[in-house]
Order: sequence, then structure tokens, then C-alpha cells
Amino acid sequence: MSRLTQAELLQLAAAANQAPSVHNTQPTRWKLADDGALWLLCDTTRQLAVGDVTGRDMRVSLGAALEATAIVLAEHGVGFGSVSYSNLRAAVRIELTTGAAGDPLVVQMPHRLTWRKGFAPASWENARSLVAWSERHEDITRVDEAGEIAFISALNEKTSLAFYRNAAYRHELLYWMRLSPTDPRFGIDGLSAPALGMSGFEAFGAGHVLRDPLFGLLDRSGMIGGLISEHGRTMTSTAILLFHRPIDENPIDTGRALYRRQLELSARGFQTWPMSVLADDHDAAAEIGAHFGLADDRRLITAWRTGLVPSGQSLKRERLPTAALITTA
Repeated sequence: MSRLTQAELLQLAAAANQAPSVHNTQPTRWKLADDGALWLLCDTTRQLAVGDVTGRDMRVSLGAALEATAIVLAEHGVGFGSVSYSNLRAAVRIELTTGAAGDPLVVQMPHRLTWRKGFAPASWENARSLVAWSERHEDITRVDEAGEIAFISALNEKTSLAFYRNAAYRHELLYWMRLSPTDPRFGIDGLSAPALGMSGFEAFGAGHVLRDPLFGLLDRSGMIGGLISEHGRTMTSTAILLFHRPIDENPIDTGRALYRRQLELSARGFQTWPMSVLADDHDAAAEIGAHFGLADDRRLITAWRTGLVPSGQSLKRERLPTAALITTA
């Protein structure tokens, strides 16, 4: 079995932590066992108590980090031997081997991002590339007709508003939002104003609008829907991609597949922006499944707004310091 040094573990964790996580909570921690095995563990203090009661999203995030770990290690000829999951502990134990072949998706890891602004128009070649890619994957249902995108957008607006009306959900979201550079965690974790596609003025407004009593007053006046609407940006998408997996799949495996799909899209020039509430709400997920013919044995994981980042625009990745990713517990 291959063994990593502590310095190599630090480099591995920094690279693998480029993987996405729910609300950018970055719950995964890396640990070397005395016998040389590698552990990936979840910091359960970062679980969303309201938005992720069962911890499923946290485990999907762990799976994405696991896939990123596999990709980074393969670049150095290190592979996975036996891999065992503990869903109860939200942990993965890996015995490492030598002789792994490199993964071409490694070059996309620094480029993949969540883009929450409007997308640029896609060329015919770009659109055809997306069609060809989606048709190769049974876990992707592509929606690229404008009327159907509008249907999904309207459902997303309705479902999002229902979630926002849950004060506990809204307060938890605010806890993870970094709306001002003066926030001590700005640029480290959570959802910053730039990452949310907000100007300084918009971020200032969001910090007030989402709090009580103003939220309630605006909601009763019928104004809140327009203030939180994402419809205009959603309609710039080249396509909405419904990502769905076997209903009984381990969420860690779901996370591994999710990250690979995002990297594959990045290799074709596309980035994504999830409409997670459509999967989190049972009725919305059922409506999506029925409308687009998803089989009963499939679980909707998310609906990705998908498109091209406008030329000249970029987004800084916000990540925890590397030392914070290592645990000995």
C-alpha cells in the first residue's frame, strides 16, 4: 500500500477541496491513519441543521471531495485499493495503491465553478457539444427549449419563495452568506456577495430584506417575489440539465458522479448554477419527474442552469486555509 507524507496530505487536501459543497460549507476533512490508510471525514458542525436535516447533502459533498481526491492522487500514480463507507459517521476509509493512470479531468479542477450571474449566448458548436455530451449520460436529462426552461424557472421561483418563507431556513442561509468584506469569514467559506452575483448595493439590501420584520412586510405587500427572483438569469441558460441518479444510491457515490459531470461540462466550456430547491422539495421534484418523464427509480439530485461564462468575467474560489482541512480526530 502506498503511504502519503504529512506534506503530501496537505497538498492533496488543498487540491481536492476545490470540489463543490452545499452552501460552500466545505465539510470534508482529510486524515492519515497509522496504518497508512487515508480517511475522509465530515465535520458535522458544518451540516445544515434546517436545509439538510438528514445530512444527505453533506454526504453528497463528501462524495464530491472523494472524487476530487481520486483525481488528484491519480495524477501522482496513486490509486484506490479497498474503499469503505460509513454513512453513520459520514466517513470514507481508503487503502492506497500504486500504478494508477492519470485522469484527464484533473486540468478542469481549477476552472470549474458555480456561476450565479447571467450566461453568455452559446454558439451552434457549443450547443451541439452539450447535446452530444448529455446524450451519452443516462443520469442527465437536457432541457433546452425556451418554454420548458421557463416552466422550470417558474417552478423554481415558486418553490424558492416557499423556502424563504420558512424563517429558520432563511436565518440559516443568512448565517452562511458573506455579504460584506468586513465579515471575518468573507473569502473563506460560505456564499459571498461576489459568488452570489451581487453588487455591493444588492448585498447590503439582501442583508436587510431577508431579515425580519422587513421580509414579512415585503412578503405581505407582494414585493418579495420580485426582489428574490432569479428568472431573468435563469432564462440566459443554454439548457437546464436535470441530474438524476438511482433512488437507492449511496449519497457518497452520488457526489462522486456529480463532480465528474461538472468537470466534464467545464471541459466543454460550460459552468453550472444549481436550483437545489427543486430536488429538496418533494412536490417540486415529483412535478419535474412527471413532466420530463423521469423513471420512478430515479431521484432528482438537482437541476443545473448551464451556460457559458461571459468573456472576461471570472470568479475567485473561496476556500478554507489548508491546515483547517486536516484532522487527527
